[in-house]
Amino acid sequence: MRLSVVRWVPFFALGVACSMEPAGVPGTESARDENVGRASSAVINGSLDTAHPAVVALILAQGSQGGLCSGTIVKKDVQRGIGWVATAAHCVEVPPAIVVQAQDFSSPDAIRYSVIDFEADPRYSPQRLTYDFAMVRIAGVDESTPVIPLTSAPDGVVARQTSVTSVGFGRTSLVEPTSPDDQNTQRRMVTKTVDEVTATRLGYDMRTQGICQGDSGGPVLLGSGSNQRVVGIHSYVQGDCNGRGYSGRVTAALDFYEQELTKSLPADSCALCEKIANSGKQECAAMSASCLADKDCRGYYECLSSGKSATSCFATYPLAEGPFYAAANCVCGRACADQCKGSSSCRGVPKCGYKMDPGDCAKCVEASCCQEETDCAADGQCYVCLKEGDADPACAKNAARKKLAECAKSKCTTECADSGIQAGGDDAAPEGEVEAAATTTRTTTTTGCATSSGASSSSVLALVLGALVTAGARRRRRG
Repeated sequence: MRLSVVRWVPFFALGVACSMEPAGVPGTESARDENVGRASSAVINGSLDTAHPAVVALILAQGSQGGLCSGTIVKKDVQRGIGWVATAAHCVEVPPAIVVQAQDFSSPDAIRYSVIDFEADPRYSPQRLTYDFAMVRIAGVDESTPVIPLTSAPDGVVARQTSVTSVGFGRTSLVEPTSPDDQNTQRRMVTKTVDEVTATRLGYDMRTQGICQGDSGGPVLLGSGSNQRVVGIHSYVQGDCNGRGYSGRVTAALDFYEQELTKSLPADSCALCEKIANSGKQECAAMSASCLADKDCRGYYECLSSGKSATSCFATYPLAEGPFYAAANCVCGRACADQCKGSSSCRGVPKCGYKMDPGDCAKCVEASCCQEETDCAADGQCYVCLKEGDADPACAKNAARKKLAECAKSKCTTECADSGIQAGGDDAAPEGEVEAAATTTRTTTTTGCATSSGASSSSVLALVLGALVTAGARRRRRG
């Protein structure tokens, strides 16, 4: 029976109205406009999914509200730190900003990957919603990154015989959420039988359960364990997620996906190194996550974000300034020091984590004790010791400060003879002598790197983005 009006909704979440007129789609004569950004809430009547960590959330770059799609990590190159995420073409019409791996993508321990680039199947038709396939390349994968491969041909899907599993982060109820706190952020799954199979799509009845807004780009999975494969990509639904659901059949896009999986990897560069370092479980990403998870470090970040001066924020969170700038400067000072040497984004970032007063002592320490200085600058107490000339008696007991002092004593004996850098961390000296030395000799600048110009702007931006994704996930209207 031919329906006169059917709403066909591509279930990704944009903060704008989306008009879809699927001319030529069987069973339709016209399409009704639908604001999918407001129909936000993931799998209808599904269950929490703990078995498919390779299914990820794609946060789309669409103004302040953002948007949501799902996808699957289908391949990884651990040596280069690059991964491939299969998703839907309509999910990259608005560029994906970040990819999140977690059972709950708003959780503090969610793993975030920067987007390197993306490509939609050139045959994709927004009007007909055919060949709705895309690939997103992400940075920062490692040995622990989960993968579910794409199917090969034949895929083994038979109408009314094959049971499949759909997974995604989308809407969970047919009832419209009444507040941002009601939005789903968890990965869910549902098992159904495919009742329609064509060369390009898979279809199923969703009157009792199925996929909805936010599940776009997520996988239709066949098999179990290590034999599980992605056989479909969620594409669109009929009705308000309670009619029929359709997914693109992966075997129809094997040539496209093979081309994307085998095309040349991006050339090494500062920008790529930065994305990799700030993603996944890589060094800089771990430092940023540690800072954001620490109450004081997060407080220092929020203090700076509110427009207050570094001096004021340091007075409130003295032990947080070192860890904050260590994370913000990680790309320039640690992970990508060679690739980003001389880049504009790293201009003004101290080579060894902290800018000492210029002179022979500073030159020698930077040349011979750079790692010790970097470690000291990343330690909250040790950073304060450097900044305030070891005025705090705790400096005499600080392990990082002692290592730096020992290195300076052994490798910079002459150059640092008149500097307090060798005395710092010396717990054999009476506390009064340490304090006296601090009042007469300041071995560092008064500001250290505690200014906005002392940190890589791009690295700080990555830290800020991590904070915004974590803090704003529950407030974002999603679909």
